[in-house]
Amino acid sequence: MTLFISEVLGEHHSLEEFESDQPELDRWLKQEARGAHTQGMARVTVWCEPDSGVVVAFFAITPTQISPDGISRSARGGYSSPIPGYLIAKLALAKSMTGRGFGGELLLDALETVSAAANAGSGRLVVVDSIDDRAYEFYRHHGFTPIGETLRLFAHIPDVTASIAAGRYGPKSCEEIS
Repeated sequence: MTLFISEVLGEHHSLEEFESDQPELDRWLKQEARGAHTQGMARVTVWCEPDSGVVVAFFAITPTQISPDGISRSARGGYSSPIPGYLIAKLALAKSMTGRGFGGELLLDALETVSAAANAGSGRLVVVDSIDDRAYEFYRHHGFTPIGETLRLFAHIPDVTASIAAGRYGPKSCEEIS
């Protein structure tokens, strides 16, 4: 499996060649990502091959407030007002990378970023707005829970953090590791 560098979007990254199966995401990356990133609207992370600034995947994350409608009381932590969290606003792979397991790895990279932000600050949920039914099924496959009858799904950040830790260190708790 080819290794890719995951880094914050910079001026040296080449975006023009990026082509996913979603023209809307391609256009956003090429025309709006740098502005959204530099203006603090979203944190954009890209994958590129080592020693190349050519982008082969990306995601954008932004803090958000999530309506409690359609979310169980336990998942919302008793909140009846908007719940603090993060939105994975964009997530895309180049067409040449699809079908090889990179989508799950890209999502994991995004979730690690969300987990670190939530641990440094706060946030209870991470949400995604699926662009289509295929994306919806991708997020369902990776443990996200639907919100009502929409294409929006969520995951509980403490569960995401525990899953990442279990994946890296095995099923033991952090207390057992130290």
